[in-house]
Parts: sequence; C-alpha cells; structure tokens
Amino acid sequence: MKINQQLKIKQNQSIVMTPQLQQAIKLLQLTNIELAEYVENAKLENPFIKEDLNVKKIVKNEQKTFDVLENTRKNEDPLKINSDLEMNNSFDTHISERSFEKNKTTIKNNFEYKKTSLSEVIENTVSNKISLKEYLTNQITLSFNKEDQSIAISLIDYLHPSGWLIYPLEEIANELKKPLNYLEEIIQQLQCLEPIGIFAKNLSECLKIQLQEKGMLNKTYQILIDNLTLITNGKIKTLTKMCEIENDKIIEMVKTIKTLNPKPAEYFNNEPLRISEPDIIVTKTNKGWKIDLNRSTLPTIDLDEDYISEISNLNLVEDDNDFTTNKIGEAKWLQKAVDQRNKTILKVASVILQKQISFFKHGFSHMKPLILKDVADAIGMHESTVSRVTNGKLILTDWGLLSLKEFFSASIPSSEESDKHAASAVREALKKLISTEVSNKPLSDEKIADVLSNQGIDVARRTVAKYRDMLSIPSSAERKRRSKLSKLLSTG
Repeated sequence: MKINQQLKIKQNQSIVMTPQLQQAIKLLQLTNIELAEYVENAKLENPFIKEDLNVKKIVKNEQKTFDVLENTRKNEDPLKINSDLEMNNSFDTHISERSFEKNKTTIKNNFEYKKTSLSEVIENTVSNKISLKEYLTNQITLSFNKEDQSIAISLIDYLHPSGWLIYPLEEIANELKKPLNYLEEIIQQLQCLEPIGIFAKNLSECLKIQLQEKGMLNKTYQILIDNLTLITNGKIKTLTKMCEIENDKIIEMVKTIKTLNPKPAEYFNNEPLRISEPDIIVTKTNKGWKIDLNRSTLPTIDLDEDYISEISNLNLVEDDNDFTTNKIGEAKWLQKAVDQRNKTILKVASVILQKQISFFKHGFSHMKPLILKDVADAIGMHESTVSRVTNGKLILTDWGLLSLKEFFSASIPSSEESDKHAASAVREALKKLISTEVSNKPLSDEKIADVLSNQGIDVARRTVAKYRDMLSIPSSAERKRRSKLSKLLSTG
C-alpha cells in the first residue's frame, strides 16, 4: 500500500458569524427602549452620529419608576405553606385599599400645595420612602440597650418579605454565635415594634400579636386562631363547641381577624415597576388595520453629513484616517441595521395581524393556533429570526397591551369538522365558564370538559385541570368551600 500526499482545492459555502452579523442579531432582540439605550451609547463612541435629544428624553422617561403595593414574587409565601385559610386575598385587599387611600390623599395634598406635576410628586414619594431595615433600626436604636442593638439589627436580615421570622432559631443562634434563650428574649422585644406583628414566627402568632396590641386577645380568640382551618372546611359547629360561643359570635370574630394584617412588612416590599411602553401599535382605520412602530420610543440614526464632509477634506495622517473611515463605516452600518430591524419587526407583526385577525376584531376567545414556523414561512425567514423579533416586544391593541409571544399558541383538536382551537382561546372559554357558574354548585373539571366538548372543543379533563392551574383558579371543591365561607361571613 502506497501512501502519498496530494494538494486539492475545494470550494464550499458557509455562514460566518461576523461581529456585524452578531450585532444585527442582537438589534432584532432589543425592544424600542433597549434600542434607544444602545443607540445612545453608540453616539458616545461615534462622533459621526448626530445627537438626538428626543432619544435622551425617551430613555430618561423610561427610567422613572413608581412603587406598587404588591407582595414579592421571588420568595415562596409562607401563608400558603402554613395555613389553609383562604382569606389571604381579603387581607391583602384590606391593607392595599387602606394604604392606597392614604397615599392618594397625601399625593393630592402635595399636588395642590406645590402646584407641581403629579409625576414629580410620585418621584419625590419614592425617593423619600424609608426601607423596612431603616424603619426597624431607628426603633431598635431608641428601644434597645447598646449591648443588644447589634444582635437585634442583625435579626432584621433573617426576616421573610412577609415580616415573619420563619428561619429556624437554632440555625440563627449558631450563625450569630449566641445562646438560643438570649435570642428568644430579643425577639420578644422585637415583636413590640411597628409594624405590629413583625418578627412573628407564623400566621397564628402574627394575628395574636396584633390582637394583643388591640387589647382583644383572650382564650376564645386563641382557640379560634389556632383552628382557623375548621372555618374553611365548613366545620363551624365544631368550632363553636371548642370556643363555647354562639355561631353569630364566631362570624363576628372572624370578621375582626380579617381586618388584621397577616403580612406586616407588606408595605415595605414594594418593588419598582417599570412603565412599559409598546413597541408596536395596531389601530383600526376606515381603510382597514394599520400597524406602526411606536415612534415616541423609537430612536433614529442620523449621520452628521457636514462633519463627515469636513473631515474628508482634511489631510489626516494614516492612523487618524483609518479611525475616521472605520467610525463612518460603523455609523452607516448601524443606520442600515436599525432600519432593517424595524422593517423585519413590521413584517412579523403584519403576518401576526393577518393570521390573528379574528382576535383583533373580537377578542381573546377568537385567538387561532399559531406557531413560529407559520410566520417564518410567510416572510421567508428562519424560525429563530421570528423568535428573536417577538422576544420581549409589546404590541398595543384594542384588547390591551400584549406580548407578541401571546399570539403563538398550541392547537386543540375540534370535536367537530371545523378549525382547531388555540390553547389561549380554550383558556379564555374555561375562564368564562367558571365565572358564570353557580357559586354553591361549581363545575368540576370533568363537567367543564363536557361543556367545552359540546361547544366543539375536544379537551380532556386533565387538560382542563392544567389550564385551570395556569389561570390560578382553585378546584371545584375549593371554590365551593370559599363560596360557603363567603356566605357565612356575609350573613353573620
């Protein structure tokens, strides 16, 4: 066998991810606001792009935030873990409404006194808002001796966003290297601070602390709070025997408990909410539907032609000439890339409008099945391109501000010889069914599946259960239990 070397020339085609191509792909993924920030940074590095004051205004306005009274979503809520009592929404509503009315009055007074804009009042309120740690530290400094202050302040870091101290005390003692009984004494003192109920170890203790502060805590209330799950299970008679009081008195006491705050730190757990602006706007005109990009948040790339001409007429040294040539090239490429990005977004949005025209006319129940490939084939692009375009983009419709991703939905078979149904439309139909059910006779998942089948939607019971969970709707048994509790409280 003879082995020798040969030299052959072979030609083939391949896609090379150049830096410019990578940037172009990145631009497709950016929202209008993110693109405005990207362009603003590019202008700082490239003297041949004209300064656009409108872009600065857009970015600055988008950075304004305001606080909303909502519980943290990042941490698991111990209320759901340690208690089956389904009155959390009532507690939250009570506190939120009370806090909102208080804040609304403050804002109104400030606005009338200073004769300034409402947005400035909101900004000032947010900037001057004190954190929970600051609030508690100020009280600890005044209430505790110097020896205990550092430990008391350290315990603040172990608080759950609800205001409870659910972290095991034994582990805290080991970490802080302090005796367990010493920590328990400190915690007892901390439970006297405001907001009332702070540093409670669970829901029962939190409610008892608040009743104690009101001078209402007695043996009957203690028994009631320790057995709140009996109410949600409809075992009122059992509870009246345990508490040795009449049924009407139990209902009255439950109403009192509902006025308490199970999450003392709720007001301090306000996360800044970014004011979302649509990237695309769809409007109906006399001639049909119109799609446009949101020009109020969309940056423009204008080249400083006068400066380019002036630089070109100068006799620059080789290094300077290379620098200017590269920067002018970068500016022109960015202008072209942004223009291409905008056209691609409009193409994708136009196809979505055509495919989902029933939704734009009639609403969520008329959403059709749609996948990325359908749009990609229609515009002659790859599915990954469509995915990047729709990622994070918001579209303003007559039915509200939606993500482009919401228009893509799996298909559900039809029980008749008709078009398939979008999963989002099925969820909407399910939600409407449950909203119109008789409260004391809620529909089971199997019954809902039968009703949907009669409407031409072939869906299994387990699919109904999955969609119900996605919509945060409890089971029929739980809905019946809540209805019974609501009726008891309303007639008490």
